[in-house]
Amino acid sequence: MIKKILIANRGEIALRIIRTCKKMGIESVALCPEKGQEPNFLETSLADEYYFLEKEGVQGYLDIKRILEIAKKAKVDAIHPGYGFLAENWLFAKICEKNKIKFIGPHYSILKKSEDKIAAKKLAKKLQIPILPMSNKPINSPTDFKKWAFKIGYPLVLKARKGGGGIGIKVIGEQITTGEIFALLLRARKQMSKIFADTEFFLEKYLPGVKHIEFQIVGDGKNFIHLGERECSIQRRFQKILEEAPSPSIDQELREKMGKMALKLAKALRYKTIGTVEFLLDKNKNFYFMEINPRIQVEHIVTEAISGIDLVEHQIRISQGEKLKFSQDEVKFQGWAIEARINAEDPFSNFKPSNGKVKRFLPPKGDGIFFHTFLRDGQEIFPYFDSLLAKAISYGKDREEAVSRLKKALDKTVIEGIKTNIPFLKTLLEDKEFLEGSFTNDFIERSGILEKIKIPEICKVFIPGKKEISVLAPISGQIVEVFVKEGDFVKEGQKLVLLLAMKMENEILADREGKVKKILAKKDQSVKKDDVLIIF
Repeated sequence: MIKKILIANRGEIALRIIRTCKKMGIESVALCPEKGQEPNFLETSLADEYYFLEKEGVQGYLDIKRILEIAKKAKVDAIHPGYGFLAENWLFAKICEKNKIKFIGPHYSILKKSEDKIAAKKLAKKLQIPILPMSNKPINSPTDFKKWAFKIGYPLVLKARKGGGGIGIKVIGEQITTGEIFALLLRARKQMSKIFADTEFFLEKYLPGVKHIEFQIVGDGKNFIHLGERECSIQRRFQKILEEAPSPSIDQELREKMGKMALKLAKALRYKTIGTVEFLLDKNKNFYFMEINPRIQVEHIVTEAISGIDLVEHQIRISQGEKLKFSQDEVKFQGWAIEARINAEDPFSNFKPSNGKVKRFLPPKGDGIFFHTFLRDGQEIFPYFDSLLAKAISYGKDREEAVSRLKKALDKTVIEGIKTNIPFLKTLLEDKEFLEGSFTNDFIERSGILEKIKIPEICKVFIPGKKEISVLAPISGQIVEVFVKEGDFVKEGQKLVLLLAMKMENEILADREGKVKKILAKKDQSVKKDDVLIIF
């Protein structure tokens, strides 16, 4: 039995694993890059103990030797890699086994097979699972490129053979010259060398305007089930932004068909613990296998919400030798769940990454709202980690209720001091194509939604009191001008205050007639969201 787990990760996923450890009565061990950084790594406060990696940023979380030293010193039974970092590193999993430490994930032999996308697609084809035309070998020269481009046909997509997370993907829309091919291959290899240990890539037929659908699988090596699909088509640069379960594009017949294909792969691999089988779905409901992700996914929570099954708990239980205690027929789904990834990115500046210090943080609360984050007041957002700050999750009896609750959650979320993509997410949830569920993975680039993002409307922001009405600042900013004075009688629609926020001037208007009783706003004054500006 596992009694103590080292979490070889940080942030939101580390906290998620700690919660399940506490529920199961398992001790947890956290990591922190360097001494003095504990206030920025909340997991050090919530785990039973923690150790320093003694390296800045990402490097420590990739240091297999140091992590194993800590695991032995802490006398843990197992290591949970979370997602990213070493989660799919078969060599790390093998070293853990060699040192008699359980790796909470698939066996290293499965990781080795799944990381090679060419081999995984060949296996799928052997199992009669549909795949797109592709090169069955890595592309090593312009000659290789031309040969396979001719066989496959344009448009094409260049992918890392052993990459992931949408990184290193290049779409090639039309025929290019030998010189352009050479330059493309050189750039791709250079980019991949900074991120992946392997720099080989392959070509595949590119399908524009498709759905990205993934199936959650669970296996104990002999018994296998799927927990339905997740819709992951809202993406930017092949990076997921919003996920939901179930998919608005999948009916029960297609769900069963795709689920059976996912389980075919699981059985062929004798899969253990949890994983995800990913597909592309075209407008004619034809689907094609993409890859296997042999780890916990960022978006796993939406599956947990509609199935009632704790995926992290099942990872741990299966890793310690337990068998699945239910069959596919016993899996029941209820309701609808949506997850929005809140990232430290500025949607008003082409999603430029934002780092710095979080000056004020207030998470949302309410029925059917969950908020997974590592944030707190004073949190330092470092430039070397990924931009994910939080996951806002909503659950409802149907999609309409889940969307409505997610809107409210985003409206109530306060993150000040850094830029976030919340304005984009709010605009997305109002979009007709999104609400209809007809969006595809090119939605953001095709729809022009980025031009629709607006600063929150700065008007009609009144709250009733016992004898007076207050005008509140709807967002943080600086007062540029106050247009009224105490004793003035104002009309509906009259300008009251000009507020500068996110480099844009915004007018606050009166939504009714009334007499100005008191003015608290002053020119050049900095105000925070919900500060009282004027009292009627």
